[in-house]
Amino acid sequence: MTQAKHLFRKLQHAFGQDTLSADRALISAIQTQPRTALTTAELFDLTEQLGLPVIDKTEEQMERDWYLYRGQKLIRQGSWTELSVEIQQFDEMRAMTSGGTPISELLTRGARGDIVQPIRQSLEDQDTSPNTDGLSAYQAIADANPKDYGIAMIVAYTHLDAAWVWRHYSPQPDAKVSRNAQHHHFKIARALLDPFDPKRLNAPALAAAKCAALSTQESPKTSNTKLYETLVSLDPKTAQYLRNFGANLLPRRFGSYEMLNTWALKAVEHTRTLWGTGAYAWVYMDALRQDAGAFGVLDLNLFMEAVIDILERCSDQHTANLFAAFTAVTLVQPAPGREGFSGRRRRLQLNEAADWIIETQLREIHPLVWADALPRGLGIPGDLGTEARKELGEETAVRILAHRQSKSRG
Repeated sequence: MTQAKHLFRKLQHAFGQDTLSADRALISAIQTQPRTALTTAELFDLTEQLGLPVIDKTEEQMERDWYLYRGQKLIRQGSWTELSVEIQQFDEMRAMTSGGTPISELLTRGARGDIVQPIRQSLEDQDTSPNTDGLSAYQAIADANPKDYGIAMIVAYTHLDAAWVWRHYSPQPDAKVSRNAQHHHFKIARALLDPFDPKRLNAPALAAAKCAALSTQESPKTSNTKLYETLVSLDPKTAQYLRNFGANLLPRRFGSYEMLNTWALKAVEHTRTLWGTGAYAWVYMDALRQDAGAFGVLDLNLFMEAVIDILERCSDQHTANLFAAFTAVTLVQPAPGREGFSGRRRRLQLNEAADWIIETQLREIHPLVWADALPRGLGIPGDLGTEARKELGEETAVRILAHRQSKSRG
């Protein structure tokens, strides 16, 4: 057993009571308004004490921004075919950023960033008959290129964006007009992608798009699970696909807690040469964030071992920040759903294990990762701009890390 695994074994048995109220209070006290001079000075002092640099623009962020801009630029130039070729080439290469984001997905995201804004603005203004001219123009491009899966992906994702805008910004999300709009956009997205076979085309990004277009109300759960199995088999190295699979195995989507654990174990066997036991943690990660009940079936020993296997294979600081923030911040309170006694104990033990990650893996702070790790329900607005999110993530990381450092010294 490695020293790291030995430390994790010690940590998991050492803690079992709720020591998180101070951490929750720290996070809840953070203001999203512009910082005062006093707060800025205080954070500077805490950062100096930590000895960890705050990286305002990480390598992962720069790579993401470049490919997002590339997709946006080519679409604005009308270079649909050129962009589609790049999407398909990166998909075939299984190319990803240094932090593990599929490049083909970033290109599609950049290509569609402008289109749903008028729909969102109309809905925010209480207008449930938004202008969809931009979406119609995109649809016309797809109709003119029926054999191009890169273009189909871009337009399908744009329809999915529109569906999510209706869900989150409609004045009455549950009203018939909103539900019909969501159904309409999901249906069109699936129709655009249906002619293309991800296995035959060797196209994991296409499989991911088909998974994103699934709806719990309209498709049998078994066929939905098979789509995710196809995705993971095509690209087991992309952690985001494993994470998405786990989240969609929750009861409110296409599975159950038992299916979640079963497929997490299967994923370990299918990806052992790549991840060791790491796939177990990837499959569970977002499920634990979204549903407290997932802790009830979690094998804590295996999860800890899986985290170590991931960190041994991914030495980048994006991954170190990801797991440090997940354990230290996301787990300060339970996710929605019913948390049983054993599940609560596992969450608290896993939260305490953050100390090992911080002490042995963390060499710099990536603010946006910490902002993304914040749990829901702490009164923090969910629609902050990038700079506000950076400030929020930086303050969260610095205060939580400083608190844990003082606790370990005390």
